[in-house]
Amino acid sequence: MIIMKQDRKKGKIIAFCGIDGSGKSTQLRLVRDYLSENAKVLVAKINYSPLNKMGDNRLFDLALKGYSGLKIIAYYHDLQQKDVFNYDYILCDRHLLCYLAYAYAYDVSHLDMVRKLLFMVDDPDLTFYFDVPVSVAMDRISKRSFRDKNENVDTLTKAKKGYEYTMGIFDNVYRINGTDSIDKEFEMVVDKIRLLKR
Repeated sequence: MIIMKQDRKKGKIIAFCGIDGSGKSTQLRLVRDYLSENAKVLVAKINYSPLNKMGDNRLFDLALKGYSGLKIIAYYHDLQQKDVFNYDYILCDRHLLCYLAYAYAYDVSHLDMVRKLLFMVDDPDLTFYFDVPVSVAMDRISKRSFRDKNENVDTLTKAKKGYEYTMGIFDNVYRINGTDSIDKEFEMVVDKIRLLKR
């Protein structure tokens, strides 16, 4: 008997978002380790730095280290059309919410049209936005061995405003207080994941 793709079990897509220094990557690693004990988990990430200047503000030149807006959309479209059938969970280190937030932060024109393009990709089943003051993020970043030249107060402030603007136009977004303890944040994230019906 041939099993059609639409009849196969789909995994859940969970996105971890926030400015650099928000703690999102730490929580993603903890959740990956937790879920991997009993499930097949994929960590999905486009290798780019969102803090690099985003092109010249043309709609089809949302450039992030060579990735155009359409390539970004294609990446996540493939996740939801292919990989989602091979894994129980796909944990995304950033997602389309992040790209739109940074587009807003960098005054990319035609933002409404960009958002319409993003509807080609479904929203994740869950999106966690780790909210921290810029001063806290900068303090954490200062302790790293490597620091991107664009990880500065001005850029992170713009990005934070971008997240505040864009959060309301995505579904299933949960704000996590990124200044809570790592254990408390993890508990809140896992509680939300447990509510997902598999």
